[in-house]
This record gives sequence, C-alpha cells and structure tokens, in this order.
Amino acid sequence: MIARTFCLCASLAWLASSLHAAETRVWMSRKGGLLEAKLGSFEKDSVTLVKPDNQIVTLKAEELCLADRQYLVDLGEAPKSLITGGKADLVEKDYKPDKKSFQELEEKLTFSNPDAGSYTQLETPHFIVASVGRIRPHAVAETAERMWYGMAFEHMGFRKHWGDKRMLILLVGDETAHQGLCEYSISLIEGEEGRGSADESFNAEIYRTRWKRNGTNSLYLPDDLTAARKLQPVALVFNTTGDDEFKQPLSPYVVHVLAGRLLGNYMGYVSDYADQGYFAILTGHKYYKEIGLAGKSETNLLSVESTGQDVISSKSGFRDGSSWAKTLRELVRKGQVEPKLGPMLRWRLDELDPEKLVTIYSFSHYMQSDNQRLSAYSKLIRRIETSNQVPPPAEIAKIFGFDTVEQLETDWTTFIKEGDFK
Repeated sequence: MIARTFCLCASLAWLASSLHAAETRVWMSRKGGLLEAKLGSFEKDSVTLVKPDNQIVTLKAEELCLADRQYLVDLGEAPKSLITGGKADLVEKDYKPDKKSFQELEEKLTFSNPDAGSYTQLETPHFIVASVGRIRPHAVAETAERMWYGMAFEHMGFRKHWGDKRMLILLVGDETAHQGLCEYSISLIEGEEGRGSADESFNAEIYRTRWKRNGTNSLYLPDDLTAARKLQPVALVFNTTGDDEFKQPLSPYVVHVLAGRLLGNYMGYVSDYADQGYFAILTGHKYYKEIGLAGKSETNLLSVESTGQDVISSKSGFRDGSSWAKTLRELVRKGQVEPKLGPMLRWRLDELDPEKLVTIYSFSHYMQSDNQRLSAYSKLIRRIETSNQVPPPAEIAKIFGFDTVEQLETDWTTFIKEGDFK
C-alpha cells in the first residue's frame, strides 16, 4: 500500500484551516499504491494528505501518478511544472500488479445456453478473466491490470468513472463454446433473458458471420448476472482458438483491444450525431499503445460492413508496425502526406488506407509524447467524457496551448519529421 512508504507527521492543528473545503478522494502513487485521503496542503515539492482517521501522510509530489499531480495543479496548489517536465513514459511497461490480489475462484461461470461453455475464473482488483479451453487467464489478467493502471495513472477521472464494478473478459478457446456464446448473445438481443425486443434491423445470420470472423466481440450481460457479480454491463470476448498470443503479458493484439476498450469505456460511446473525431482518437490510441508496449503491431481492421467495427488479429498491420514512423516521415518530407487535423477527424473505418492509418497513429503518439502534451491529452479525453463529443479542431488546438489549428499542425508535422517519433 502507498501508506507504507509515506513519512508520518505528528500534528493536525496547523492544517485545520485548509481542510474544510478538501474532498476525500483516492490518491495513487507511481507504483500503483492507493490511499484514501483529503488534501492537507502543498508546499514546495511536498504534499500533505489526511486520512479518514486523521493520520497525516507527507510525500514528495513526484511520487504521485500524473493524474493526481494534474489534480494538484488544477486546484491551484501546485505549479504547472509539476506535470510538464520530462518525457512521458509508457508506465504499463514497468508496472507489476500484485499477483497476490489475483484469486482463482472455485465457482465456474456458466450461461443459460449450456453450449456457451463452463469457465474457470480468475478475479483481479478490476477484472474477472474467465477461460475455457487450453489458454489460461493469467497473462491476459496481468495485461488488463497493467492497462488499467496506465489509464488511472494518466487520466484524473478514470478511477471514479470506473467505480467498483469489474469488467468481465472471456477467453474462449473452444469452437463449440464460442458459437454457443454467439447464440446466447443473439437470445439476449432478441428479447430473451429480459433484455427487451430485438431491433427491427437486427439480422441473426449477419451477426453469426461477424461473430465467427472477429477476433473480439462484445457480450451484453443480463441484469441479474451484473448485479450478482458486480460486473460492468458489457463483457469482452476473445476468440482464443488456435492462437498462442494470449500466453504472454502485453502481447500486441491483446494490448490493442484492451487499450481501446478502456479508453472507450472512459470517454463513453458518443451519439451518432456527435461522433466526428471519435474514431480517429480511439484508433490512434489503440495503435499507439500496441506499438509502444509490444514493439510492433499485429492488428488489422476490417471494414464496417464485414465486422461491425470490431478488430481481428491478422498477424500483419501496415508494413509490420515497426516501420510506421519511418514510412510516414518520408511521405511527409516529400509532401505526399500533409498532417491536417480537420480532415483526419472526419475519417472513418471504411475509407482508411495505410497512409491515413499511420497518420492517425502519429497524432496519438504526438499527443502523448511528453508530459506537457500528455496532460493536454488527458484534458481532451475528459472534455469528450463530459460533453459526449470530440471538440472541433480550434478547441483542440487551444487545449494543447496553440492559438490556431495551423500552429498545432505545424508542431505535429515537426514532431513527425524531427521529433522522437518512432
């Protein structure tokens, strides 16, 4: 726990005047430790926190996660230099979740359709990873917790938004069980299990085709299951038949999918009338995390018509993912690709080509390339979460400290051609 490493002080009296307006919140250290406390004060580079039992905890501000340092800056207690110095790190690389918090449950997870399989369950602080077949859940569970930590480290509202419910991840390594889950999902959509009548446009045969082809699918859970197990309403289903990529932590495809699911969960799934830019922001983030954490991309996107906007593992990607930056850099230098924010935010999945995809990736990399930009990126994501839409280009430019979109685009272009873009 974070409290074990903090220095304890003896007196509360001098803090009394500043505590009346402070909120009790959960603070997180760089190492992932959590502490529920109120902010007492910030002085120079030290933070004083007060626990519910009035115990005082003092620590260096730099020991806090970026999201909590952002909180201190927003309150006006700390200088902006607390969040703007240095290169941004992919903190998921070094974070090691406490395996003692992983618990194998005796109970098997089953569904009303017996063909859907009987799943062993591994419970972690924020997930239940259930598996059937030869793939064990531990590597995916570790990846999920590391990805959760990365979001919590960077985004101030993520932990509160997530709440106390776990996300269910199903690893389905049996073809009969995978198809059984599909039929179970169809039964939910069509109105069984108390989820209401099917949409008139729903076509079960198209759904079955997409389910079989996709590497991942979403499963909307019935209310009685989510209530009994304190689960989020949508489970993530991986088709693990015949694939070994689920055996090691931070494998490319698993990182890609979880990065998108966690960011999408936090931002919210915007309405159709306000979804411009959502695809570009989400897709860029997924590839940035996949390439940054796994060192390559193994994920391809299929068209909307064939997959329902899901992703499928194809062991490829655009020029293997390791030469994305080099390829785009040359195209930009030659003037064959011109980074433009407005057009990029209008791109959709069915009109992507490799150059557009790597441009989307480059913008996400740019936004998360140093702590100052990462802080602005966090503000952008909070803005999307609260407004249910992506801001227009002019407002995005202002969030990143520019007066005009053209200034942001110039800085982004310089980053591609001369910066730490790789």
